[in-house]
Amino acid sequence: MFKIKNILLPTDFSATSLTAAEYALELANEYKANLHVLHVLEKMPPILAIRSLDLSREKIRQSIDADAQLQLDECIKKIKKIRDAEIIPAIRKGVDFEEIIKYSKEKKIDLIVIATHGRTGILHTLLGSVAEKVIRYSKIPVLGITGTGGAGKS
Repeated sequence: MFKIKNILLPTDFSATSLTAAEYALELANEYKANLHVLHVLEKMPPILAIRSLDLSREKIRQSIDADAQLQLDECIKKIKKIRDAEIIPAIRKGVDFEEIIKYSKEKKIDLIVIATHGRTGILHTLLGSVAEKVIRYSKIPVLGITGTGGAGKS
């Protein structure tokens, strides 16, 4: 049996991605582990936003960063309503599954808890889900949570 000291909960802020929060919180409580909540942003702002709004890349990037931080703060509040816990929030930029794997290595994560259905819709069919890629490429255990459990409901 291995010790679980750090648990990672990746989120895209969708209600479905929060379904995994209940499990992550329960495990963090059981093992007295740190709970990391990670959101990954795309590196480049959408080209359409730059052209249609006639804004600089830097202004769009700042706006996206600020919005992501607000959403992460809101996400943490929702998670703490389920169970008050010490949470380590993080935002990264890059390819979602790659950044999740990289973060897990850097922070010595022992377990990743991830919802298997995010807000990917048709993109899931074309590209494969983030959860599927995390499960495939992770060197540490990944707990995939399916369904739309109570955590994500408002």
